[in-house]
Amino acid sequence: MNYRIFGTIAVSVAAVLAAVSLTGCKSKDNGQHKEVAVPNVRTAAAQSIGSTRTVTYPGRIQPAKDVNLSFRVAGPVAAVHFREGQHVRQGDTLAEIEERDYAIQLAATTAQYEQVKAEAGRVIELSDRGSATQNDYDKARYGLEQITALYHAHQNALNDTKMTAPFDGYVQQVHFEAGETVGAGMPVITLISDGAPIVKVDIPVDDFVNIDKAVRSWCTVDVYPGKTFELRLIDITKKANLNQLFTARYALLPASDGTLPHSGISTGVCIEYRTDEEGTVSIPATALFEDRGETCVWTVGPDNTIRRRAVNADDIDRDGNARIISGLKAGETVVTAGVNSLKDGARVKVLPGKSATNPGNLL
Repeated sequence: MNYRIFGTIAVSVAAVLAAVSLTGCKSKDNGQHKEVAVPNVRTAAAQSIGSTRTVTYPGRIQPAKDVNLSFRVAGPVAAVHFREGQHVRQGDTLAEIEERDYAIQLAATTAQYEQVKAEAGRVIELSDRGSATQNDYDKARYGLEQITALYHAHQNALNDTKMTAPFDGYVQQVHFEAGETVGAGMPVITLISDGAPIVKVDIPVDDFVNIDKAVRSWCTVDVYPGKTFELRLIDITKKANLNQLFTARYALLPASDGTLPHSGISTGVCIEYRTDEEGTVSIPATALFEDRGETCVWTVGPDNTIRRRAVNADDIDRDGNARIISGLKAGETVVTAGVNSLKDGARVKVLPGKSATNPGNLL
């Protein structure tokens, strides 16, 4: 056998195979090599939140005072002087009941009062001189006290035919119109105060027992984006309702620019509690994904290699940040966008902040 020829053939075959191999690695497009795509991602560093946690509850802004006003006497409504939405001052007459019968009643009592008062005065004067018996004196004195009390009662009844505003505020609702007859104690006008409103929120029992550990409270309102309103606890019920919730009332303070929301608006109440937990961090909630029943994140190493990490997420606040109580340390970098298209151990390209052109179509 000619080994020189065999060697030449072997070298030729190896060269052909190498050429085919190189050809297979080239792209069909202009014969260029096809590069492996590196995913673009956004990242964020885990921020330490110390030993506190923030919980958000749905709440409602309400006026500090919301009362149903009624007459203390019965009768037909003579006039309603204010309508819904109108502002009133303390002491303004809001409505009146027909006073005719009460005026007649007071006139009759006044006449009787003056008569008894004159008779009692004479008996008391005689008693002072020693000319009247003790029995006559007692009858005169007690009779005067009785008619005086009746006189004042009828005088008050006449005054009660006028309903006055107990505080500055706005008429929220008028329940009866002129000509309608109302009974004593029936709501006629609903009045709300015009001062700073309050916020009512229902708190679950787990947080109620730790309410003394609350270090800060605030709320946000959708119609005022970017603004926060500080809250100050006024009181909280000591008995849970049927849903095992405790109702807390908070004083609502204006925003830094003086903005103050109106009553009746829904709000998100945020309460920051002091805890005994260490190593709690906060990351954007978009960094979380579920894998094999676990809540996970992608951590980014110094060489931009990502690794899957299981974490324990406790809560997500209104700003979209997740509270991680274990599995992650402050300062570690996690992927916050594009998490569902990544593989463990892959290399990524970290985008420098949010881009207006949205590279990679990630957001």
